[in-house]
Amino acid sequence: MAIIGWIVSTAAFLAGLALRQDLPFLLDDRISNGLLFAAFLTFPPFWAGKPLGITAGQRIMACLAMLLTLPVLFLPS
Repeated sequence: MAIIGWIVSTAAFLAGLALRQDLPFLLDDRISNGLLFAAFLTFPPFWAGKPLGITAGQRIMACLAMLLTLPVLFLPS
């Protein structure tokens, strides 16, 4: 589970930074904030001691759920 956390954390952090550098489309600031939050949520060293009583598996699954629902932002309203 930790390796999934590292992979998702790194990918989300780099994607969030890339969107911060070049804001090309509508709602990109919200998406970049969400990606940076996902990177923080899944970064294993921040959460090593379970400060909020949340296990690593729960955090990583919540982050994956956030990333998988990201396309909902692109639906026309």
